[in-house]
Amino acid sequence: MSQRSNENDTECSAPDDLGRTGIQGHVNRHFDSTASYWDGIYRGADLQGVIYQQRQAAVLDYAAAAALPPGARVLEIGCGAGHITVRLAERGLLVDAIDSSQAMVDITATRTRDAELQERVSVGVADVHALPFESDHFDLVVAVGVIPWLHSPGDAVGEMARVLRPAGQLVLTADNRARLISFTDPRAILALSPLKRVYDTLRKQKGVATSRLDSPRSIDRLLQHVGLCLIERRTVGFGPLSFLGLPVVSNRQGIRINRRLQELADRGTPGLKWTGWHYVVRAQKA
Repeated sequence: MSQRSNENDTECSAPDDLGRTGIQGHVNRHFDSTASYWDGIYRGADLQGVIYQQRQAAVLDYAAAAALPPGARVLEIGCGAGHITVRLAERGLLVDAIDSSQAMVDITATRTRDAELQERVSVGVADVHALPFESDHFDLVVAVGVIPWLHSPGDAVGEMARVLRPAGQLVLTADNRARLISFTDPRAILALSPLKRVYDTLRKQKGVATSRLDSPRSIDRLLQHVGLCLIERRTVGFGPLSFLGLPVVSNRQGIRINRRLQELADRGTPGLKWTGWHYVVRAQKA
């Protein structure tokens, strides 16, 4: 994976190493079956699409802030449908893009070839809990939407830090446990209760993939535990505003409210700064 591949479809790890059974297997099958949905969401005009596009823009801003020269090595973990992969490669960076879902890898490979960027991108299947790369190898690691689906986030973050060179940077996102809806919708409040954790455990036992919410503080602790220093961080995305899971405003109104709340959060307004839907953080290896 450290070399560019003309085939753009390099297998990084044997299927047995990816947890095709057990918790990781449930996650892999979920993303295999929903790949087209995740491909389309970054072009969606509804509120959810707008928020995911905000997250992508924040990630790319942080990647740009790393000020990497052309030819720098980047590892993108959870490449999904390849939207960020292409943007990074367009900047002249050499990207190793991996995902545990074969369907996602296939979409990324196709998108990369369509953009005629295959000489800068290598795509393959791999497990973030055991990255198939040497230590101190990458200038930048990007992991968008990965943490919520991991069964051992601490191990995964440790792997991200291991493959970063000294002074290399990590851009990572998490689904925010302290997002605004967690305090305004009774159904969302219930989702944070111990009862919800029991419910999720039972669903996992039945083979249903479930995602997790993390507080910004807990993500910060994970990063600091593996020797990463925080550089900058923010939350993005406000909505959908709902009551008992049902929207209380139209999609158009929701987009306007989201824009206004984001402006206030970016100004550091108390009560909003850390209550966006997604937590985005940039950190550096000592």
